[in-house]
Amino acid sequence: MLRLVFLFVFALFQITGHAAEQSYSVTQAFHRDVAADASINTIGMRQFSRYEGSLRLGYEPGAAWIELTLTPLSPNTADVVDTKNPLILRVGPYSLDRIELYEFVAGQWTRQVGGDQQVKKTSICPDDHHCFVLSQARSSTSPVYLRVTTQSVMVVEAEILRSDALTTVVAKRVSQVTFSMTLATILLVLGLVLLAFERSMLLLTYSVFQLTVVLFVVANTGQLSPLLPGLQLDSIDKISFSIFCIRVGMTALLGWALLAPHRPSRVYKKMILAMLAICVINLGLIFSGHVQIASKITFYLFFINPLIQIYGIFSVASLSIVRRRLYVFCYSVNIVLIAMGSLLVFSNMSFGGPVGFFLSGTDWRLNGVVYGLILFLVVLSEQRFSNAARLTELENLRSNSEQARANEDKLSERRALIDMLTHELKNPLGTIRFALASLKRQIIGDSESLQRIQRIDASVNRMDDLIEHVARSNKIERTDVMQQPTSIPANEFVQELIQEYPNVDRFRISIQEGSVFKADRQMLIVILENLFSNAHKYAAVDEKINITVTTEVDAGTTCFEISNAVTEDQEPEESRLFERYYRHPSVQNQPGMGIGLSLVQSAAQKIGANVFYRKENQHVFFTVRMPS
Repeated sequence: MLRLVFLFVFALFQITGHAAEQSYSVTQAFHRDVAADASINTIGMRQFSRYEGSLRLGYEPGAAWIELTLTPLSPNTADVVDTKNPLILRVGPYSLDRIELYEFVAGQWTRQVGGDQQVKKTSICPDDHHCFVLSQARSSTSPVYLRVTTQSVMVVEAEILRSDALTTVVAKRVSQVTFSMTLATILLVLGLVLLAFERSMLLLTYSVFQLTVVLFVVANTGQLSPLLPGLQLDSIDKISFSIFCIRVGMTALLGWALLAPHRPSRVYKKMILAMLAICVINLGLIFSGHVQIASKITFYLFFINPLIQIYGIFSVASLSIVRRRLYVFCYSVNIVLIAMGSLLVFSNMSFGGPVGFFLSGTDWRLNGVVYGLILFLVVLSEQRFSNAARLTELENLRSNSEQARANEDKLSERRALIDMLTHELKNPLGTIRFALASLKRQIIGDSESLQRIQRIDASVNRMDDLIEHVARSNKIERTDVMQQPTSIPANEFVQELIQEYPNVDRFRISIQEGSVFKADRQMLIVILENLFSNAHKYAAVDEKINITVTTEVDAGTTCFEISNAVTEDQEPEESRLFERYYRHPSVQNQPGMGIGLSLVQSAAQKIGANVFYRKENQHVFFTVRMPS
């Protein structure tokens, strides 16, 4: 990480200045020819404005004329002409569409033409600039004029050098471009390597983004033409603009890939979609001939993208403070880079000293490398955090698995203990019942003793019911229901179950003709028996118990419903209705253990059914919906 930060600082403060000694000074002035109607014969009558350094006019319509006047630095230097060491005019950047050089030679104006839509006629400038050899027969008192037109930003760097000084300047610029290209390629390769080891949307998006950075550097240094020799220069120029447009779109998409797993706000998502849609529209504008409009819109998107990403970071609640601060810092640095680069494009001010030194590292033609380096730090950090979270999740899963295994062992022991206890308790209860039957026969005439025996018998029955319920609950938990359930005729099954009750007439039954239960028979017995018993036990005296069975063809379910009236003081607490061992305080004196409804719910879950409860007009309703 520290090495990458060092590379970032090194890349940020690359400078392109030179310190060649000159025997003359160059005075620079410009004229905005918005209507593009001036010619070399009329330009001398136009008003020029002085400037220093680079000419920065932003998105300037028409043409820009630049006047360069050479002045000797000492009286001993009478002429700037040197046949052995000619003057070279170096003009950049490479993206300028057309550059026309005018010199006054032998009483007339001569013209040389260059630019990225012209084939280079000389190789004296192998970097991303255009070079022109000034005529030796040129009048030293006559200024040199440049007419520049471009569809991109109007930034013109023009300097006049001796041929011996040119080598040093070009070498420095070539080294800077080479460093930027090397760093961009390294970042691309690192992204692809990480993608090969771990497939993720974030790494894929970053790799495509970094590919556009590499291509953008290639396009802005004039190396795209040799790679695409079959295309016209105008088409290659459009491809260069398209690469930057795609780069901006991938920058927005990269932010989305970073934040999408953390569920950012809908507003952020809509902003990203809008940016991507505008980038697609810009591509259409570029290839339809509206390059300058598309270039402006793309630059605005490029500027506001970090702001949108910072908004997205703050719209995510799941990000830790450390990650949030790191990502905000990185995007803030990008904002600074873009802002400084904008000064170099749109401000015609002259910057020197530390400010100029800093601005030199924000060269808009190469700052995509620095931008990519910062985003690579973001991607690395996100991958590290994600891997750490994944390891923590795996550790939690392993711990939960071990805990579940331990709980399963304890559950198995508990089930085995319940089986043993229920079996062992049944035997003494049988002995007690046999003894009670004998005592009843012996004390038929003793009413007081007979009442005591009957109370003992009721307690034994209650204990037997409790043991039976616990054993049944344990059996339900261990039972694996058959994958293909049995079809059970609903009418016959209900009639069979209610025959066990002495007052069968109390049940009011309504079963849709042809209704069947498709479920495991034992589980269905547990469900219906407990609902019948619960209704019979707690229904208001002399009130009917209603049973209905219907088939819901559209829903694909069979609906069983049982309802009964209850007194106001016996209405169950709905939130605890299916809680095991829960009983309403008003029925504590009645037989029961509070297990029945919990058995109903457990058995229903086994067969994929759902149990619902509702209360209407002093009636309680239990509804069971099971797949048909």
